Amino acid sequence: MKSMGRKPIYGVCHICGVEGPLTFEHVPPRGAFNDKPVIKSIFENFITKGPDEEIKGKIQQKGAGAHTLCSSCNNDIGAWYGNDFIDWTYQALVLHDKSDGKGSIYYPFHIFPSRVLKQIITMFFSANGEGFARGNPNLVRFVLNTDHKYLEPKIRIFAYLMTGSRMRQTGIAGLGSTDGRFTIMSEIAFPPVGYVMTLNSDPPDPRLVEITHFSKYGYNDFETIFLRFSKLPIHLSLPGDYRSKEEIMKAYEENTQNRD
Repeated sequence: MKSMGRKPIYGVCHICGVEGPLTFEHVPPRGAFNDKPVIKSIFENFITKGPDEEIKGKIQQKGAGAHTLCSSCNNDIGAWYGNDFIDWTYQALVLHDKSDGKGSIYYPFHIFPSRVLKQIITMFFSANGEGFARGNPNLVRFVLNTDHKYLEPKIRIFAYLMTGSRMRQTGIAGLGSTDGRFTIMSEIAFPPVGYVMTLNSDPPDPRLVEITHFSKYGYNDFETIFLRFSKLPIHLSLPGDYRSKEEIMKAYEENTQNRD
């Protein structure tokens, strides 16, 4: 009897916009420590959980990601940028292990900056809906053209070393602060590095290190770049929240007292 294969998943590619069968895109790439099972659950389940609360959902054996890209975009981008992003991630892990978490630390990264940044932006295409590409055609060209340099001024990319008990991935969202600032951002947090993309906004936290300048380099430019990373804790699924567990519990207790 002929075995039944899995049915193709059809949709619109989150980058090129072509409609057809979609391939599974690991976010981050599989070689960047994304080869273990993860829990896949709806956003409402994540957002209501405290730092130590268990999140329930479907186990996704192949790692974090989804069917978001056509085979052409998936294969081309993986070949162009994937291995160099993985190398960057391994260097970040070394820094993560060296840092004692008591402050920022300067560290030299020996990388192809353009390739690293273009893979990061590819991840943000997958993290957002298909409409994100339609609204940002220049960003599509930046990723699909290996020689394309410089991002639009409205797009800024930040990174940080992450600790804590959560991973999180959010599409474009608005984030208000107590001092009146409003940030439009998307975030991908997967150990050892978290990434934030902002649109016409300042970053949600001044400790994030900006890597937008990676876009000024050409595809074949190999550079040594010193970056000063901070370790930021991820205990909740709220985008832009880098409070310690103690700060979260204190805020919870204060809110409870105010309600009483």
